[in-house]
Amino acid sequence: MNERTFKQKLRSLILPHCYIQSMSSLATAGTPDLYLSGKKDCWIEVKFDEKTKGAIKPKLSTLQLQWCNNRYDEGRQVLVLVGTSSKEGILFTNGEWDCYGTHRLPLKEIITQILGYVL
Repeated sequence: MNERTFKQKLRSLILPHCYIQSMSSLATAGTPDLYLSGKKDCWIEVKFDEKTKGAIKPKLSTLQLQWCNNRYDEGRQVLVLVGTSSKEGILFTNGEWDCYGTHRLPLKEIITQILGYVL
């Protein structure tokens, strides 16, 4: 699995519950990969790293880090998800995407948490 296929799997699990828009393009430098809209909205940057077994710090570009921090400071819901296998990942919330995370969650639990931000 790679980032692209992990993102496709994530989209397929979220899509029945709310609107989801892919934001990936050369014209959107720094904008997170996914925009979700329900009763509220949420932005998610998706990464994939199945090689690192310990703590992971998301590998965000300078523009991604600025975008996430600026939107979070405006009070918007911004998440960073690092998939660590096809079945789990680490979800970074509350501006903590510039820190190391170790708490791997099953994908089903991650989806539940993500939907809690938009439904």
